[in-house]
Amino acid sequence: MKKSIFLTAVLLLCFAFSSSLKAQSKAELEEQAYAALNDRDFATAYTLFDKLNSKYPKEFDYKFKLGLSCLNYPEKKARAIEVFMDVKKESKGPEGDYYLGKAYHVNYKFDDAIPLLESYVAARANTKNKEEKELVKDAEIILSNCKNGKLLVDTKVIADIKNIGPPVNTDEDEYVPAITTDESIIVFTYRGKKSIGGKLSTELKPDPIDGQYHEDVYISRKKADSTWTEPMSIGSVNGKGNDAAISISPDGQLLFIFASTDKNEGDILVSKLEGNEFSKPEPLNKNINTESWEGSCSISADGRTLYFASERPGGVGGRDIWMSEKDASGDWGPAKNLGPKVNTTTDDDAPFIHPDGITLFYSSKGHQSIGGYDIMFSVKRDNEWTEPKSMGLPLNTTEDDRYYVINSRGDKGFFSSNRAGSGGLGKQDIYMVTPGILGDKPVIALLKGVVYGDDKPVEAKIEVLKIVQKENIGPFYSNNTTGKYLMALSPGFVYRIKVVANGFDPIEEDLDIESLNKYMETNKDFYLYTPGRTGTTTATPTTVATTDTTTPTNTTTTTPTNTSVAVNTNTPTETNTTVEGGPCVSMNLPEFGPLKGKSLNDLQVYSELLRIAGDYCAEGLVFKVQIAAYRKPENYKYGHLAQYGKPEVVDYPDGITRFTQKQFKTVKAAEVQRQKAIAKGQKDAWIVAFIGGKRYTLEELIMVDFLGKSIN
Repeated sequence: MKKSIFLTAVLLLCFAFSSSLKAQSKAELEEQAYAALNDRDFATAYTLFDKLNSKYPKEFDYKFKLGLSCLNYPEKKARAIEVFMDVKKESKGPEGDYYLGKAYHVNYKFDDAIPLLESYVAARANTKNKEEKELVKDAEIILSNCKNGKLLVDTKVIADIKNIGPPVNTDEDEYVPAITTDESIIVFTYRGKKSIGGKLSTELKPDPIDGQYHEDVYISRKKADSTWTEPMSIGSVNGKGNDAAISISPDGQLLFIFASTDKNEGDILVSKLEGNEFSKPEPLNKNINTESWEGSCSISADGRTLYFASERPGGVGGRDIWMSEKDASGDWGPAKNLGPKVNTTTDDDAPFIHPDGITLFYSSKGHQSIGGYDIMFSVKRDNEWTEPKSMGLPLNTTEDDRYYVINSRGDKGFFSSNRAGSGGLGKQDIYMVTPGILGDKPVIALLKGVVYGDDKPVEAKIEVLKIVQKENIGPFYSNNTTGKYLMALSPGFVYRIKVVANGFDPIEEDLDIESLNKYMETNKDFYLYTPGRTGTTTATPTTVATTDTTTPTNTTTTTPTNTSVAVNTNTPTETNTTVEGGPCVSMNLPEFGPLKGKSLNDLQVYSELLRIAGDYCAEGLVFKVQIAAYRKPENYKYGHLAQYGKPEVVDYPDGITRFTQKQFKTVKAAEVQRQKAIAKGQKDAWIVAFIGGKRYTLEELIMVDFLGKSIN
């Protein structure tokens, strides 16, 4: 790490003690206080120097070190003003103005800080002393921070910041949060009593007295009630040394780790999720890792671009944000600097690329920073990055604000801080902020679900092609144990999705999100079968098929089966078929206004229905999967769906015989079955609802608000 500015100040203002220590207790207390300050344990240093200053008020150095501790300890930074007022009275040089100006700055008293800092800069403008020059440079930076702060105070952002609390946060250090894009998993860095090996020496030997806890990587999963599970150490990643989380890929399949040694300032490593366990981390290639420091990164949703921070030569200055794209071999190609619009002559670090592929968050000491690192964001327009903007107050503070990530929807952000207030539980804690982004929310289609092979979860490769542009993205992969996949696709294109797994027939579907204009999230399972078990695997457009507007055919289907069905010629009524799902749990009726009058054949509209009402249920309401509608029902063969049971066949007054299979409590449960029917070749399967035996299309049901309270 670089020498801190406050250590330079110590050299300037330290006073030699002219008298010998009179008591051993004083010497011990002093030794502990200086050790804590050198270790940057400012909370302990504050407590010890506060005792020394109280007992020995004439010892100027104790008072000065107490002030330094206050400046760097958020819980006590307000007291820094009081302490440095006294320091200024007792000091003879202009440094008193410098430190009191810093104290005003960290407490957001920008108008009070500015004249003091200007006075110090003027007094030391012609200095030849190297240490004084560094202080002048720092004072000029703080002056800029104060002026930025005054502007941001006038345009303070309305945001809610909350400590995410236990079990993730403890009274130890938790920092650098990394989330999957659906916010189902959080990975973070932990340092404290649970660190592997306990307190260790620099040689990684047990040292309970002078040793330090080292960093470990922990993981937690979000439960159904939106709380987090008890964090678990990732054993395959953690050792006795420092192992820090950097980021996780949007789909949770890749975990990036930072590692450094006494011979290496820091490299980026990657670990792959294999089943339920992460593999041993392997370093990225030499286009990413150099002899310089590389210590933070973020991978794009399609897995083809890596954004990372590096101190390598050739940048704009200090730490810079760089990018690398995968080459023809699938490895990382030469790194490119993002240039002076994003990077500054100071430090720029902790990049996070949103799954939309065009919104970049990072932390910078330049731009509109009000102190230390502040969180900025830039959007790529016409292949150029826009002028970065500050996320503003209260997210940004006069301390360091880094490691910012947001979910795919853009309504929540996560970061780590040792800020005072906001429910802090320890030294470094993880916080959540809403909203997660200023201005327009990102627009993407988030698809997630499970790939099944013969109805069991299977590892599969998901290839995605932009049809018109003939551009491949990805590929994506489903987990080899759970079959789960997750992918984010940008709007404005028609995609062809091909799912391939060893031993199974591949399937293809087209997804049209060319006109998508808002965030969409949908659950979609893919069903693969061994050769001969499925009807057709040709590419067909992905349609929702929820409206009964097509004229039923009078010919047989093309499915290669000969099983016929018996026709029920009675008046249509609700049958006694078993309804899948447990008892209906009472819940509030969703607001259907935004969906009324819209076609559910629009995937975006249908996905919104699944989101707001997919889990809604009410007594007397059932959903069935309709697999066919015929005027000559004897022509319909259903052998390809026989494994799901004998269809219910009902003649309706309009002369059409309709075939349904299974019934469910919720639309979401019925959608799972519909996808299975589609995978079996029944591409026009769709969902209908019944209330008291009366049939409704989903669009009709929306128009009457699911019949509201009358069916509750």
